[in-house]
Amino acid sequence: MTQLQKALLVAFGLTGSTLVSASNASVNLTNDIINGDATINFGNFAVSGGGTYDEDSNSSIAYVGIGVEDAEPNGPLQAGIGVRGSLIDTDTEDDENTLAAAVGLGGWYRYTLPQANRLSIYGSGYYSPEILTLTELDHTYTYEIRGEYMTMRNARAYVRYGKTVVVFDDGTHKNINTGISVGATVDF
Repeated sequence: MTQLQKALLVAFGLTGSTLVSASNASVNLTNDIINGDATINFGNFAVSGGGTYDEDSNSSIAYVGIGVEDAEPNGPLQAGIGVRGSLIDTDTEDDENTLAAAVGLGGWYRYTLPQANRLSIYGSGYYSPEILTLTELDHTYTYEIRGEYMTMRNARAYVRYGKTVVVFDDGTHKNINTGISVGATVDF
């Protein structure tokens, strides 16, 4: 490796480390479902990605998203809005494997209780109307709500209820990642 390449690598690393202000990763699961997400923040701008595998419904979802986030300085509120591109692999009612894509709009909100600053309530939701879907998909939406407990300064454990509903052009629908699960998120 030449000196110029080394210098560019060091400069890129230092620049990248100053741009990234915070990132997090989370995972939640049940006996039949695993869901993982990761977010990289660049100031108020964020890039996220994740996936779900639901054994009961024989379905998988992968997504990539971008958004903006904001928080009150030393306040209890955090919020973000953005767009997600999702790829959904599922079986229809006639056991035909269907691959669909959708773009969803939505966001998330976290409120940390001021009197109990280790407890917070988190909610998120994304909706993909028919105009932003491909293949046999009519629309889809996903939402979750969770009660979180900050176990340490950079980690939270939570109990979550969530659901993803996929509605096809013929009116049939599929529920994915539905129910209560437990998980954890880590900030780094």
